[in-house]
Amino acid sequence: MMFSKSRFCRMSVMTAFAVASATFTSSGAFAAVQCGASAISIPANIDGVYMNIATGATGTAGSGVAGWDINLYQTGASALYFFWPSTPATSSGGLADGSGTVYASLASGAAVDASGTYIVSSGGGGPAPFVNWQTASTGKYLGVRFFNEATSSINYAWLQINTGASGGFPATINAYCFENGGTGISTGTTPVTLQNYSVD
Repeated sequence: MMFSKSRFCRMSVMTAFAVASATFTSSGAFAAVQCGASAISIPANIDGVYMNIATGATGTAGSGVAGWDINLYQTGASALYFFWPSTPATSSGGLADGSGTVYASLASGAAVDASGTYIVSSGGGGPAPFVNWQTASTGKYLGVRFFNEATSSINYAWLQINTGASGGFPATINAYCFENGGTGISTGTTPVTLQNYSVD
């Protein structure tokens, strides 16, 4: 069958558009970055909020949040602290700064991946590891390593947390994303969507 050049070109563009659409709408075919709901308030008490990063589930007790990955809370010292699950071993924690002992407060574009040092200091470790998060701060990111039960692998995430002047309170998780393929993620990275592209 013979096609005119213009008809062939139109068919090529339509085919390319269909392939691109399938690529962008397939959850596993393109970007594996997943993001959850925003504006999660961190209660200023010993329970705080438990969070499963992969499912987005939150609650005020670990027993109520299956597979929780991080617990952000306030101690009797009235300051913000983090608590981490102990199993599987060496599968969770927050990204440390260059000292290797203090939770980093990251700017946008920072790498959160297997090359980093992750710590699991909690309130019992005193305030030193948390100094970057027990002060007023906006627009900063906490890098997180966690075990994703759905894929049985370690994943990397960022939580954008705003903190207040009273030991980090009031505190709010404004946004969070993770890379579900097991590779690293840059802070502030969000999924690519078809609306960012056009076919002329």
